[in-house]
Amino acid sequence: MLFIEYDVNTTGQIELVALIEAIEETGDDPEGVAWHEWRQSHEDEGLGCAKVSAQDRIRLEAAVDSEELFLIVEEIILDDRRTKEEVR
Repeated sequence: MLFIEYDVNTTGQIELVALIEAIEETGDDPEGVAWHEWRQSHEDEGLGCAKVSAQDRIRLEAAVDSEELFLIVEEIILDDRRTKEEVR
């Protein structure tokens, strides 16, 4: 499973931290459950971590240039953030 790790600063700017392929080397845990649980144990409780859906992963892999790739990543992060802020 692919995750996007990001930070949001006090002015609301988003900074991409990492793309994480959270599958165990042995092929165990293809959904990255263990990594995601570990990530949620951090101070921000996983707020800066977006799980990439299968559809979005296909879109990312099909992106033709860096601008399109950036827009897809931005959309994933904003949707993730919006969902998590509604819960809080």
